[in-house]
Amino acid sequence: MLRARSGLKLYATTFARSTHPRMMSSSSNSETFTISHLPLSQPSLQEENLQFEVRTKEMADFFAQPRFNSIKRPYTASAVALKQGSLPVLPLPGTLLADKLYGVLDKAAEEGRPVHTMGAIDPVQMTQMARHQEVVYVSGWACSSVLTTGNNEVGPDLGDYPYTTVPNQVHRIFRSQQLHDKKHYDERMSATPEQRAKMEYIDYLRPIIADADTGHGGLSAVMKLVKLFAESGVAGIHLEDQLHGGKKCGHLGGKVLVPTSTHVSRLIASRFQLDLLKSTMLLIARTDSESGKLLSSNVDVADHEFILGTTTKGSVSLAQALSDAEARGATGAEIDKLEQDWTQKHEMCTFNQAVERVIQSKDSIKDPGAVYKTYLAAVDGKSNNEAREAAADIVGEPVYWDCDLPRTREGYYHYTGGIEVAIKRTMTFAPYADLLWLETKSPDLAQARYFARKIREKYPNKRVLTLWFVYNLSPSFNWLQHGFSETDLKNFVWELAKEGFVLQLISLAGLHSTAVATAELSARYKEEGMLAYVNLVQRKEKEIGCDVLTHQKWSGANYIDGILSTVSSGSSSTSAIGRDSTEHTF
Repeated sequence: MLRARSGLKLYATTFARSTHPRMMSSSSNSETFTISHLPLSQPSLQEENLQFEVRTKEMADFFAQPRFNSIKRPYTASAVALKQGSLPVLPLPGTLLADKLYGVLDKAAEEGRPVHTMGAIDPVQMTQMARHQEVVYVSGWACSSVLTTGNNEVGPDLGDYPYTTVPNQVHRIFRSQQLHDKKHYDERMSATPEQRAKMEYIDYLRPIIADADTGHGGLSAVMKLVKLFAESGVAGIHLEDQLHGGKKCGHLGGKVLVPTSTHVSRLIASRFQLDLLKSTMLLIARTDSESGKLLSSNVDVADHEFILGTTTKGSVSLAQALSDAEARGATGAEIDKLEQDWTQKHEMCTFNQAVERVIQSKDSIKDPGAVYKTYLAAVDGKSNNEAREAAADIVGEPVYWDCDLPRTREGYYHYTGGIEVAIKRTMTFAPYADLLWLETKSPDLAQARYFARKIREKYPNKRVLTLWFVYNLSPSFNWLQHGFSETDLKNFVWELAKEGFVLQLISLAGLHSTAVATAELSARYKEEGMLAYVNLVQRKEKEIGCDVLTHQKWSGANYIDGILSTVSSGSSSTSAIGRDSTEHTF
């Protein structure tokens, strides 16, 4: 027992924890958490110092968990402890689910199989998915279009809804998980051993993974959002490298990317916030750069080789041309036409491509290919300004290229996008994240395989970095038009899993399945009346054993009635599930 002087007592409490390796110290199957009582009077300087030392040691131990072996933190344990305040940091419920999620993914990765999830939009879908899916996914797109908070203004996925929206949906799902878990536990434990042996066991406490979009603002907003998610019961979130305010659904056009370093800062800020809470929530770094064609700023040298400019001289900038046209009263259609014409007259390329063309055009250069390779080696990892100097030395004259002329009216730079950009960005994000998400414009197994293998070339040692990939099996893809056979479709997720795509989601399956079922029922109900309902819903519920058939029991009526009966000395006259309940007919 660790004690300080009167006024402040520190004591150690040992909790037996899961035998999963990430929850154990290296020497035992338990972990010690030191929780301090709040002082009744002002502590002495020595007592404050002692408490801070204990806090820092606890945080260092938290950092040292095997689960964080491959996570990079550019800050110290004391830097986190300094910001925690005096209140004891108690484990959040979501941390238990995050531990569970890590275990689920770890096991699946070892077995080379995918973890499936489908995207639930309400507690009904969550309970039905719990029977077959290991995790629950909450989509920002679905929340934006189906459930928003504040003014309930639904709309497309532009990341413009209140940042409380998705955490509120997570909390709703998490609360419903708790209810159905209690209900199920009560039913099982109230049964005889023989009855229980025949009952289906359902794990309702499935870890929740949620969409954090861009973080909904600057770093302070990102941290507030992450805190809200952690307190709402989430087990993992994903953050994408799009610009807040320019965010689009991953399968819409016009996406604006932030500099690579900006997204790294988001990931670091998120981890710092989780460390403050001693939360093990998983962070998923998503890149939209495979199809992103605009960049908010050229401040990061890492992005320079993919920025597009023009080699056409003697022209006003695109933004100036559009502004002049608007000033003289041009219509929207005329401005659109002007933009198209300007772009066609000003072919765009990267600076490296501009240098290659100049090298190819010089008769004095006998081996253009070799010279260009020499140039690329000289400018690898360098800024465009440094590349200009190197190019001038190699070709004997400055290479004209301007990336400011084509900038959009909002000031965005044009960007190549593509799989090489995605690979480079993902490699940069990898040390700060638990999983890596490649968002794609089409379901392409060859592309996914190339992506995963290129990253493994850089990080071949799993002890250095745990490479778990995420793939969005999006309903935005027209799967029927991509040439897949039925065998291809059936094998797609398992082939992805072989390449390390351990987490795979049909992000909006819940949305689409609800739409299909409702559309068919609505149409047939109009013509067939109750026959349509019985055939499409009630009979089907009975056939597949869907527990929502008895929706009163599903909602917890029996469970709550048992509690009310207990506290009211067993009176049955007001029982909700008494003999007058219609569910006795099923």
